[in-house]
Amino acid sequence: MKLRIFIISLYTLIILSACNSSYGKNVSFNYNAKNVSNYFSALISFDDFDYIKSQEFFKKIKDSQKDETRHSSKHLQSLITLEKYIEAENYSKNLANKKQDNFESNLILGLKELKQNDSKKAQIYFDKLRLNKENPLIFDVLKFTLDYWSKIDENNFFNKKNIPERYKSFEKIQSVFSNCFFDTSNTERLFIELLDSKQNYSRYNFFFANYLLSKNKKEEAEKLLEKSIKEYPKNLLINQYNLSLINKERNLNNFNCKKKNHVVAEIFYVIANALSSQGQYEISNFYINLSKYLNPNFLSFNSLLAENFFNLKKFEKSKLIYKKLHRLGTVYQWHSDRQIAIILTLQKKEEEALNLLTSKYEKLKPNIYQTFDYANFLRDRKQYKESVKLYTQILNKINENNPIYFKVLDRRGVAYERLNELELSEKDLLKSLDIEPEQPYVMNYLAYSWVENSKNFERALEILKKANELREDDGYITDSLGWTYYKLKNFSEAKKYLMKAIMLMPSDPIVNDHFADCLWKNNQKIQARYYWNYVLKLEDTEEDLKKIIKEKLIFGLENT
Repeated sequence: MKLRIFIISLYTLIILSACNSSYGKNVSFNYNAKNVSNYFSALISFDDFDYIKSQEFFKKIKDSQKDETRHSSKHLQSLITLEKYIEAENYSKNLANKKQDNFESNLILGLKELKQNDSKKAQIYFDKLRLNKENPLIFDVLKFTLDYWSKIDENNFFNKKNIPERYKSFEKIQSVFSNCFFDTSNTERLFIELLDSKQNYSRYNFFFANYLLSKNKKEEAEKLLEKSIKEYPKNLLINQYNLSLINKERNLNNFNCKKKNHVVAEIFYVIANALSSQGQYEISNFYINLSKYLNPNFLSFNSLLAENFFNLKKFEKSKLIYKKLHRLGTVYQWHSDRQIAIILTLQKKEEEALNLLTSKYEKLKPNIYQTFDYANFLRDRKQYKESVKLYTQILNKINENNPIYFKVLDRRGVAYERLNELELSEKDLLKSLDIEPEQPYVMNYLAYSWVENSKNFERALEILKKANELREDDGYITDSLGWTYYKLKNFSEAKKYLMKAIMLMPSDPIVNDHFADCLWKNNQKIQARYYWNYVLKLEDTEEDLKKIIKEKLIFGLENT
């Protein structure tokens, strides 16, 4: 809080000082201390993703003649993120009337006209869009999308040449929706080609099934969903849509490819997803909420919004959105409850998290994937016996050809190891690797458990070398490989890998302890003590390890 006040005060002082010079002052803005303080408070709140506070501060800026361009972009972004769409439209129109329009205001007014099917008016606003620092990565595909869908009635064709090479994945999506819009004979073929391509377009099984259903091809739609669920058993959208067909659950993800605003909403979702994957959550939230503005009846857009706030550690906001997702049906209910339980755990409310998910699971008629989720949740909370029972239930229901069979074996193997059932653990982990050989983390877990139990050193070394080839820059695997060399008394080779592990995971207590042991064996005792002392200061160091390290600091490793 003190830091925030200091930053605002500093900004205020800088601006007011600048305004004392005749060339630094903009006469169209009232640069009094209150205005400047409110302005920067609004920006700081915005950057902290507190859009309600941001709006409160923006509204406190008192001056009808102020230069709107100084804060209007952030103001509009916060209005959209708060889903105050009418207010955002009115504010954008006000900017246009004052000839103080910006990227966001033109985008919002253009989308408003697109929703009202006035393509010519929409294009007037889209023509004003200019590249700015908020959208350099996605401007080309955004501009193309808006230009194309506002002119689609007159073009009635899709010109691939207009999409830049780096956005070729968008080309396929736009082409499918374009043909769907005009209901061409190519639509089904293009959907199939999209789904058969190497990239993950699993989401578009929903849109294809939705299209087939619109053509009264219910049987084909059901077969498509059945096939896609086998391939993508964790996909929320297609699983929930499947239940809407089979169990007659209400479908709250409405989409019509003949509605331009629905198509543009989906493209905006793709853009938002791409931005989110790059950690640009602020601007991702803006485009997600524009998707909701364009198609308010496609409620699963909220799932990315909840995920963004989760990644930002804005847990209360994330929980509120997950609770809204309950409306979409049983698939989203379980997903939301699981995510809320994870959030409660991160908030150090372990018992509440466990009670919540247990009560929700007991009310389900769970499928194997929901049981798998719950078993993993229990295992992660050290409920190893209970998780083993559930893993065993799953394995009794499926065969080795099931895509999660080897994963269940892996998880059960880890749980057995924690229960000190080492033979059962080894059996499961080896069987998992037999079914799916290239699993570097399973290889690492198995080999490290051998090394810690002083067995199969040479075999462990070979497995870890292969795991390291598959994941060369993984700190855990690099540490295991170095530690195996250490156990084999090859201290010079051990040092090489453990030093790299330290660079990859500088704050990990175990890695630092291993490196310190290795330094001691390489006759670098002063350096070893430095790292042991460092481990004692680390927040995540467990008490048992601290006791061992305190003894090392007194006696070294003379007896090992």
